[in-house]
Amino acid sequence: MKKLLTLLLTVLLGITACVSLIGCGKEKKQITVGITNAAPMNYKDASGNWVGFDTELTLAIFEELGYEVMFKEIEWSNKYIELNSGTIDCIWNGFTANSQDKDSSGVLKDRSELVNFSMNYMINEQCVVKNKSVAFVDETSFDGKTIAFENGSSGDTGVGYIEEDYTEISFNKKGMTSQSAALQEVNAGTADFAVVDKSIAENAAGLGYNNIEIVEFDYFSIEYYAIGFAKTDDGAALRDSVNTKLVEKYNSGLIKTLAEKYNIDFTNRVKPCFEK
Repeated sequence: MKKLLTLLLTVLLGITACVSLIGCGKEKKQITVGITNAAPMNYKDASGNWVGFDTELTLAIFEELGYEVMFKEIEWSNKYIELNSGTIDCIWNGFTANSQDKDSSGVLKDRSELVNFSMNYMINEQCVVKNKSVAFVDETSFDGKTIAFENGSSGDTGVGYIEEDYTEISFNKKGMTSQSAALQEVNAGTADFAVVDKSIAENAAGLGYNNIEIVEFDYFSIEYYAIGFAKTDDGAALRDSVNTKLVEKYNSGLIKTLAEKYNIDFTNRVKPCFEK
């Protein structure tokens, strides 16, 4: 009888273990996603949990693909180092596909040469925000002022273009570790302007940045957000799987629901990427 009970207990423990792994031999793989703190795409709620449009979409897609998602907050300027070293498996954080960055040798290249991009899933553009106490008329208003931006971002590139195009003016550049940090500088008055994603600036007031406002400066081109994967066969395969799921999540209405939840203009920013 004791041997029988022992055998039954062993079997029950084995069944319990299988259930906990979602079926024997089907333990979820872990995937690490590189992000920065940038609402409404990825940011922390009052409890310290990651939330946001990209956060929820990432979880929905990767969990269906059988992954346990780990978010890693990175410095944006180190995104390619993180991806190529394998400390992250993808970059999913309002990542502008049609922009440029320097490679490891310092050569300026299209970002599509540096990563395997997914399909575009959102339209964006850079914009200038200012502290409410600062006057703005046109580009001459930047003269003698301080402009903040996130290092390695499209905002960083945009500030460089302003510097190249308007040689008659001179301003101080203030690189920050995130777009949120750049907004904080302007909100506090320690920078006069910042160049950031418009999708982020549009949500800034609701997140406590009460001393900033977007200025009318029709200068920047349209951008497209995509997800960046390693420039490898595995990276390309993962990209293809995610592309399939992106379309599914659009057709199911989840992407529209998330856009509405996080105050993103679905009709003009999201829909054109999926309904061409």
